[in-house]
Amino acid sequence: MTISQTFKKLAVGATLTAAMLGAAAPAMAGKDFIKEDLRNEESRVVQLVGQDLSHERLTLVVHGGNKNLMMSAYRAAQRLDDEGYSVAFLLAPDRDGIEISASVEFFTDGYTKFGATLYDNNKNHADSAEEVVYRQGLAAFNFAQQQNVKKSPAESITIASTSPD
Repeated sequence: MTISQTFKKLAVGATLTAAMLGAAAPAMAGKDFIKEDLRNEESRVVQLVGQDLSHERLTLVVHGGNKNLMMSAYRAAQRLDDEGYSVAFLLAPDRDGIEISASVEFFTDGYTKFGATLYDNNKNHADSAEEVVYRQGLAAFNFAQQQNVKKSPAESITIASTSPD
C-alpha cells in the first residue's frame, strides 16, 4: 500500500467520523436531515437502521413505490425538517411488488409508531400522499412526545432479570 492510498483511507475515515459527529448536533433545518437509499438491503436491515436512528430523530422508512410516491414521501420529510424536526428518510425494498403502492413506517424511540400505505393511480393521489405522510409524521412525533412526558425517571429504566422474582 502506497502512502497516497493510506492517506486516502485515513481521509475517508475522518470524513465519515465528522459526518457522524455532525449528525449528533442540535437540530437545525437541513443540517441533520439524513437521507439514504437502502433499497439494495433487506427490509429488516433497513428497519433496524430506522429503529436505531429513531432514538434521536423521527425516522421515515419508505418501502417501494414509484418515483412519484417516493418523492411525495421525501417532500413530506423535507417539510418536517424545514419546520425544525430532526428527520431521517430511508428508502427500503418494495414489499408487494406493485409499483402504484408504497408503505411508510414512522419510527420514534426505537420502534414503529405509525404506518401509512400510499397509492399512485394518478397525479391527485401522489399529491395527497405527501400530505398523508406529513400528517402521520407529525402524529408519530407528537405521540412519542406525549409518551415520554408520561414516563417517570424510574419507568424509563429497564432491568433485565432471568429469575422469576
